[in-house]
Amino acid sequence: MTNYSKWDKFAADLASDTEEEEGKKEESELKKYSEKSVCFVHIPPGDFARKEQLCKLLQEDPDFEAPSSSAAGVEMDDEVREPGVERALEKYKWKSVGSQFVPGYGPTSAGDDLWRVFFDDNFLTTQSEPNRAARALLGYKSLGSFVVSCVDRKTGEARPISRKEVADLILRRQQGGDGERIQREHETQKANMEAFSKLGGQTVKLDG
Repeated sequence: MTNYSKWDKFAADLASDTEEEEGKKEESELKKYSEKSVCFVHIPPGDFARKEQLCKLLQEDPDFEAPSSSAAGVEMDDEVREPGVERALEKYKWKSVGSQFVPGYGPTSAGDDLWRVFFDDNFLTTQSEPNRAARALLGYKSLGSFVVSCVDRKTGEARPISRKEVADLILRRQQGGDGERIQREHETQKANMEAFSKLGGQTVKLDG
């Protein structure tokens, strides 16, 4: 008489061993993307289904330089642009350089990692290629190339990051893993605005 429970256990153990081996193989393959050697990583448009594919899509940009101010990233006909801005506009086909903190990782969030994304400030009108990875970070339609960095709260400077670290962040947000973090940041911002209003300050709501 066939002992089906025995064979079921054998099949389950075999599947478990196979998954464990595949997991170890993937981790081994991802090690080459774990080196933190640059402070800026380019997120180009492109499709991906697995972490390794995303790591391959991401590109290190050791020469990227963040604008010294918001105004420095805006195109001005009568002013000489900063070399770093000029390079970014040419390399990524941007019209101007804008930036924002990734929701959940801004100045009012918890932790020392402040993730910041740079992009064409007019990408909705100047760019056309959808960027799935950038959309995962920002939470809204993203077009064209994006560059990500991580500012260390303690030093105020961008710290070295790896492609795997960026991929982990993107995939975690795709799966809704930062939902509570974003909510806490929103609540902190709301509390700060209410405290500001009580002190007699006026807030301006921007529509559009």
